[in-house]
Amino acid sequence: MKRWVMPLTILGLALGIALPAISQGASLALWEMPYPDMFPAGLAVDVNGMVYVATAGSMAVYRLDPATDTLRSWGVGNGPEGVIFADGAFYCSVSDDNLLVYAHPDGLATNSVRLPAPDLGVTELHRGANTADGKLVFWMAEREATGVLRYLFDTAHAATASGSPTDQPATKTVQALTAAVVTTTHETFAYDTSLMPAPYALQPSHTSTDFTEWRLPLQDFLVEDIAVAADGKVWISAGLPSIFLLDPATNMIREMETIQNVRIFQGLLPDPDGSIWFGNIIEGAVGHFHPGTGLSETWRIPGTGEVYDLVFDGQGRIWYTDRTGDAIGRLDTATGEALVYSLPSGSEPLYLELDGKGNVWFTLGSGNAIGRLSIGN
Repeated sequence: MKRWVMPLTILGLALGIALPAISQGASLALWEMPYPDMFPAGLAVDVNGMVYVATAGSMAVYRLDPATDTLRSWGVGNGPEGVIFADGAFYCSVSDDNLLVYAHPDGLATNSVRLPAPDLGVTELHRGANTADGKLVFWMAEREATGVLRYLFDTAHAATASGSPTDQPATKTVQALTAAVVTTTHETFAYDTSLMPAPYALQPSHTSTDFTEWRLPLQDFLVEDIAVAADGKVWISAGLPSIFLLDPATNMIREMETIQNVRIFQGLLPDPDGSIWFGNIIEGAVGHFHPGTGLSETWRIPGTGEVYDLVFDGQGRIWYTDRTGDAIGRLDTATGEALVYSLPSGSEPLYLELDGKGNVWFTLGSGNAIGRLSIGN
């Protein structure tokens, strides 16, 4: 069933009221990485506005200070992937060396934790709620092992500042952008939840004091993305037209195959109501699925190539990166309209985060830069 959503401006005219204008103007700032082909990927922003990037084409995590236009770096090993800032330190998953590396941003030294099995291919790094005794909870996607790994980090081993790190200048460029306002095509699909496959037990393949690992019973597929919901359950996509939901408290997992027109899920974004938002990288769309009601819906965005990452803003709208279309967009599902900001050709925007001021930060893989988009509303 297709549903046309009345654009906001037309709605205002129909009701005879003045509605606030959509802000289309923006400022785009780009900070170049210091060496070619560093492929900045994983991204985190701390409470002070510092930006941390895992550079998949090198062996380092870089920190950008946008107030001074300077970069600071730490060697972390071969194949850095995801990065998180938590409790005064950054943490980075390192795929080829099978490590979780962490460091204090005011020191030179790094610390590392060896992961419990070889050749896991850890990629995505996410944080869950702290344990009752104050341990940090990290989740990692095991791409090659087709699983997920939970690590409980004892804060007694937290990184401390030692040594005097040095900074290097970062080349910054700024330009004005104007968004194209496009109307999406919205479709909904309803399913009888009683026909969905029942959850089944998935016992951990590895358990220890700090680590627990669950491997999915799949062959010839790779774990592509994970996300941790507010209730502690973990959403998992594995490069096939199904999405998985693991409950680590009960070791039960559910595979859901009832989401139409989706072959690869990317940018998993849990909703507090128990549903999941995602990028449909095949159709250039943002999707939504609620396992409790069976409702599946999609917003196709004209001109969009591959929706790669998603994040909510403070007003329920969804920012996304268009990896192959070289664009950053903001979807308003209430109006069906999207603002699309075109980036330089060949940028390849990947991950994105919002800072405390509402600025949109993102990494440009092939563009070899860190970007910030600042708009009015």
